[in-house]
Amino acid sequence: MEEGASFSNAQHEPARPIIDMLLSNSENKMQRDSRLYEAPAAGQSEPPALSENGIKELGTYRLVCGGLIFIGLTIGIFWYQFSKIPAGSRPPIWNQLQWGYLFWLLLFLPLDTVAAGLRIWVIGRVLHPGVSFWTCLKAEWANLGLAMLTPSQTGGGFGQIYMLSRGGMNLGTALTVSLISFMGSMVVLLFVGIRSILTSKAEHLSAFFQGAFLIFFLVFGAVIFAVCWPGSVRWVVLRISRAIGKASQSSRSQDSYRSSQNTRSKRMSEYLHTLSDKLIDLCYHHQANMRRFFKLNSASFLWVCLLSLVFMFARAIMAFLCLRFLGIQAAAPGNVLETQLSLIFLIYFAPTPGSAGLAEGASMLMMDGAIPAGSMAYYNLLWRCTTLYLPAIAGLLFLLWAILQDARSVVARHNRNAAI
Repeated sequence: MEEGASFSNAQHEPARPIIDMLLSNSENKMQRDSRLYEAPAAGQSEPPALSENGIKELGTYRLVCGGLIFIGLTIGIFWYQFSKIPAGSRPPIWNQLQWGYLFWLLLFLPLDTVAAGLRIWVIGRVLHPGVSFWTCLKAEWANLGLAMLTPSQTGGGFGQIYMLSRGGMNLGTALTVSLISFMGSMVVLLFVGIRSILTSKAEHLSAFFQGAFLIFFLVFGAVIFAVCWPGSVRWVVLRISRAIGKASQSSRSQDSYRSSQNTRSKRMSEYLHTLSDKLIDLCYHHQANMRRFFKLNSASFLWVCLLSLVFMFARAIMAFLCLRFLGIQAAAPGNVLETQLSLIFLIYFAPTPGSAGLAEGASMLMMDGAIPAGSMAYYNLLWRCTTLYLPAIAGLLFLLWAILQDARSVVARHNRNAAI
């Protein structure tokens, strides 16, 4: 292979916590492991700016904030919906449950994640023969779990890459598998979005669909641009580095503070240079893997798109089964499926962790008329539990267990090296 050939002979590095894994380099791996536990130098009041510990703490802080935002928005939107049920209109939910539909709901419950796991496995067996379906399934669960803590569905890709890397893939191959899977979803979403705009009966939502289309093309264009022109990554990072440097120099006037800020700015600039080099290497590796994937088995991408469609249809069918389980018979199956596919497109890039707040609000608007006002909050709660909360919690548990295992191995290795 051309630019990405240097990766083909690289040995697989054991998976590390997510931020550390994305910055890992097999040549200085052991040196970094020891620096993770070094105390600050004498006379130094704090660790160097942009150290790996600082980056990990920043990543953990952002995930914790994302989780708190998700919980706050979820509690807020459901409090609002339940409080808006008209007095005397609260339905006798327990009396009208159709328990026969519970079997079908439980049957379809794992179908979306199984389809998504199969999609990853179809790609992985081409680029990394021997990858197990269990690894791919855990990667999809981790994707859902992390997406619940980060804005839009794309944030879960880091969890997916981490679990695939931990399962035996090198970082570049795991990145390619995740991006091809993402492209399959984008292709299906494109057709779903076009149909939604052409057939949408809710004129008051047309602006939201247009905004979703704009975000769709911006994200897709950014991915294609970074992959086709890796040098653009360096240009963007250098621009950010210069902007940060100018901001730090003009923030205060004290000499001592300015000296400290200049030092931090220099470290940040050096770090961004290193990061841009690694990102460009990953982009070149991704280019080589993409060529290899379509050369070895281009028909597999059709299966990826088909499984992406199965994934979305499974979620739409689960929404219909939620309605029937709650005893709501007014909505026709075809209308529910069409509305749910449009809803998936609308909230796919929602800028809140796990689409919290926006998903429930959009569902309330789009399902208005098909669900009695008193039952809307109950439906939304059941719908979100089956399509997000349960699989995402499973993904977070798998991800947390994997990170704890890797952290223990790093500590044990450091202790062995210290004893020697």
